[in-house]
Amino acid sequence: MVRGTFGYAMSTVEEGAEAVVRLAASPELEGITGRYFDGKREARANRQAYDAEARRKLWVLSEELCGRMLESVVRR
Repeated sequence: MVRGTFGYAMSTVEEGAEAVVRLAASPELEGITGRYFDGKREARANRQAYDAEARRKLWVLSEELCGRMLESVVRR
């Protein structure tokens, strides 16, 4: 999907899988939530992720596009 969109990938499938497994199963990350990771390292998300108004607009758009699918999601 990434290659099809951008023409290249930043990491291999194996590296991506290793990062996901680490985030899901590593004892050192147990209980860690609400943080952004780039591969296996903690990082800052895109600046819009910290913009309350941008998050609100995204939520509204998501509700318009997905409708009832979002009713069971806890809104924060």
